Amino acid sequence: MVKGSLSQQYREMHLVSSSPGETVLMLYDGAIRFLKEAAREIGEKNIPAKIRLVQKVERIIDYLQSCLDNEKGGEIARNLDRLYDYMLVRLTEANLHNDLDRIEEIAELLSTIRQGWATICEGAKKEEGAEAPEETKARAAQKNIMVSV
Repeated sequence: MVKGSLSQQYREMHLVSSSPGETVLMLYDGAIRFLKEAAREIGEKNIPAKIRLVQKVERIIDYLQSCLDNEKGGEIARNLDRLYDYMLVRLTEANLHNDLDRIEEIAELLSTIRQGWATICEGAKKEEGAEAPEETKARAAQKNIMVSV
């Protein structure tokens, strides 16, 4: 129990100290990891474990979708919203039919989006590096974990 609580404390501390972009990357990484684990559980015919893992992915996708800002994000946010809807439907189908192909399809979609997000984060870090030290400090003080696209 102590190990689990230490692990949870570390994750919480890492989340609090991460930028919004890094937080989104962690969510994508978690969803992809849970999908791989769910595929393994399907192969081992461990249906209860597969269901729990798929539910975790659903919650992550729901959260990412809830963070979309259609006003600021425009067409990109609307496209992501539709893509998340599609993934949730495919995830339900995969869960119902223990379909490894659908699990892999969702993992590939999430990986592609993650790669794009990582590129955006790298560009933002480069821009921050070009700021004056006072501007960097001001941004750090205004860190906000809620992410909107």
